[in-house]
Parts: sequence; structure tokens; C-alpha cells
Amino acid sequence: MTEVLFYITEQAGTGVRDALAWRIAEKAWRQGRQIYVHCQDETHAGELDQQFWAQPASGFLPHALLGESPAPVVLGFGDDPGGHHDVLINLAAAVPDFVTRFERAAEMITGDPQQREGGRERFRFYRERGFPLKTHNL
Repeated sequence: MTEVLFYITEQAGTGVRDALAWRIAEKAWRQGRQIYVHCQDETHAGELDQQFWAQPASGFLPHALLGESPAPVVLGFGDDPGGHHDVLINLAAAVPDFVTRFERAAEMITGDPQQREGGRERFRFYRERGFPLKTHNL
């Protein structure tokens, strides 16, 4: 069954969740994992693609949009993550239907009240369905 990791930070503000996703993706990539970052929509995927090229200035994260060239980190949206099944980083508001295809799923919860409430709803979703859960307070 998919192991779900919740990364919780008190930081709030625009971009905190996306920056945390970069950190988690970078760590998983260095461990040799294949990562699918599930974005809210096409616009978000495009914005995140640009951010991943720009930050941090001292780092590099090999990534591509779903359907482009193969990469260890893929950014996508919608109902089909392609052939990915290793690590899912969910940046969408809801748990994607395909979550059980992955070995691990990561959820980021920030200090923003709306993000925190959405995170609580996703936590309840996973807990009610018996997913193994771990939390990491950052």
C-alpha cells in the first residue's frame, strides 16, 4: 500500500508549498527515485517548471513536463500520471484518484489557513482508508 508522508511547516505565503516540493523532489532524486509532481492544473505545472529551473541558484533538479523528454522528475496535472509509480508529490487540492499506483506520496502543509485545512482533509482521507501515514514537522 502507498506510504503517505506529510511535511508540515509553519511558514506561510506564496510559493512556500512549491519551494518545499522542490526540496522533497531534490532529496528523492538524490536517492535515485523517480518523482511525479502532481500540479493543480496546466498553468500551475508551467509556473512550477519555470521555478524549478530558477531555484535554488546553486542547485539543479533534472525535470520536464509530462509528455516532454524523459526526466527523473516529471511535472504534470490531470487524471493520468503516465507510467510513473515511484514517488508522488501532490500539489493539487484533492488526493488524486491514481495515488495507489505509487509507492510513496508526499503532501505539503504550510501555515496558510486554507492550505492547512486542505491538508487536514487529505490527512483524514488517507487515514480513513488505512494508508500508512508519517508526519515530518519542519
